[in-house]
Amino acid sequence: MPDAAMADLSTSEWTEVSKQRALVYGWFSTLYAGEIPKDVLASYLAGEDAPFTAFSVLGLDAEVQRIQAGIEALRDVDHAHLELAADFAQMFLMDAKAGALPYASVYDADEKRLYGPAEARMQSFLAGASLAVQDEFKEPADHLAVYLAVMARITEEQAQATDIVAAARDQLAFLEDALLTWLPSFNEANQEASPRYDVYPALAALLIAVVKLDAGFIREVAEHSSPVNAS
Repeated sequence: MPDAAMADLSTSEWTEVSKQRALVYGWFSTLYAGEIPKDVLASYLAGEDAPFTAFSVLGLDAEVQRIQAGIEALRDVDHAHLELAADFAQMFLMDAKAGALPYASVYDADEKRLYGPAEARMQSFLAGASLAVQDEFKEPADHLAVYLAVMARITEEQAQATDIVAAARDQLAFLEDALLTWLPSFNEANQEASPRYDVYPALAALLIAVVKLDAGFIREVAEHSSPVNAS
């Protein structure tokens, strides 16, 4: 995610930044959609295929170092991908007491239950946008991976927008109304959990730092009153 100082963007800069942001949201979505495969974990241990350098450039050194340390702790572990899969199950597939369920409804202030009002709102949003959760992803619509995938898609689709301010307002509304209303509580639950390895709590800390940074950037763009420069 770019620095807020980049809010005065040309259309070509907006396009490039949007593509980068879409990749980041897509990366996070994949990590919450299912267990990390053996080959992907191997690539992370080799220092490949993860946008950690980009996050460090944004000033998120502490968050990056934490998740890298969590991954590094798996280097000499037998069947490391299975150990991490067990942590994934504990964190996201069991119960709220043992982990941090990745559903917005669980963190609703009034009705903390699966398939609550947040799930209905997300279903309605997806239908209005002519989107749907893939059949093979057998999870409620208010799963974190779905929100992140939607944000990736919106960002990618609006990369070519000529009205950058309007596009930024749409994205900011989604971040603030659909994601940031419960992501802090999800992160807190992650930090209170005790999986064997720190990968997923560290991932949640990195995610919320990135989303807050991105929301700040998008807010600057959305509130920018002067026209952008065409290029």
